[in-house]
Amino acid sequence: MMKKTIQNNRGYTLLFAVLVSSIVLSVGISILTISKKEFLLSSSARESISAFYAADSGLECALYHSDNTSVFSTTTNSTVNLSLGCMGVNPIVANVVSGSDTYNFTFDLKTQNVDSNACAVVKVSVEDLLNGYVKTTILSKGYNLGWDDSIKKCNSPSPRRVERAIEYTY
Repeated sequence: MMKKTIQNNRGYTLLFAVLVSSIVLSVGISILTISKKEFLLSSSARESISAFYAADSGLECALYHSDNTSVFSTTTNSTVNLSLGCMGVNPIVANVVSGSDTYNFTFDLKTQNVDSNACAVVKVSVEDLLNGYVKTTILSKGYNLGWDDSIKKCNSPSPRRVERAIEYTY
């Protein structure tokens, strides 16, 4: 009679071991899934911050030239050099397209961080209003990556590209 009891316990031990292994495996997979989601969330936040700072750099560069030079005046020639005053910027040229009373200046800017391809596309619109007043609007779109060194432009598409924009009017 004792032999039958020992044999029945052997099957129970195997069932118990499989059950414990399944629970441990389930907990491990759950932790791995949560870790992966947290990693994706943190990297997304990092890329968004990089794009925001690129947009901020473009805005600051445009504000510097707007306050300290006459680059964005309505009497400017068709091309202007913006390399002065914007740290880490390659010599870039803004193309001026004049409308009736509005002048649009557009330029691309690479951020100073050498490990990053973050860049910004900045559009400055200067509008002549009545009585000699001028309304200036700066729209800076920053990207976490996309700088193309061969053409010195911020236009390389990527599925991982994040855009953040800042607009300032005065």
